[in-house]
Amino acid sequence: MILKTKDIEILKALQKNADISNSALSKIVKLSPPACLARVRNLKERGLIRSIIALLNADQLGFSLTVLVYIKLDNQTRDTLSYLEGAVKINPKVQECFRMTGEHDYILRLLLKNTQELEFFLTNELSRIPNVASIRTEVAMQCVKQSNSIPF
Repeated sequence: MILKTKDIEILKALQKNADISNSALSKIVKLSPPACLARVRNLKERGLIRSIIALLNADQLGFSLTVLVYIKLDNQTRDTLSYLEGAVKINPKVQECFRMTGEHDYILRLLLKNTQELEFFLTNELSRIPNVASIRTEVAMQCVKQSNSIPF
């Protein structure tokens, strides 16, 4: 998909501050406010802007434990994959889930309050999913970089 320069400028500005007013955004990208608003609406309609959200401070809200969970399955049938993916999609503790090539079938990133939540998740939620052959966890000590921005 080819984007016009002004559309890329709008997307970059919104990634930095999605709370920006249309008037301020139009000044940054050097468009009239109506033209800027029309472009933003078009970007939303085309699905290039999926959602505008507030990024919360997890540590200050008590979610200080980030855990990576590596999962191997017994098999990769469509039913097995669908079941696991459905289970993680509805679990709010799972921040991200990636289907992988290589040694593990999935990697999950969890955001938790403490190790008791981790233990509950592993024993009462994840280990009860059929066809999970093995689970390996790693606890992150520090977040060095975290970004949700697309690198234009």
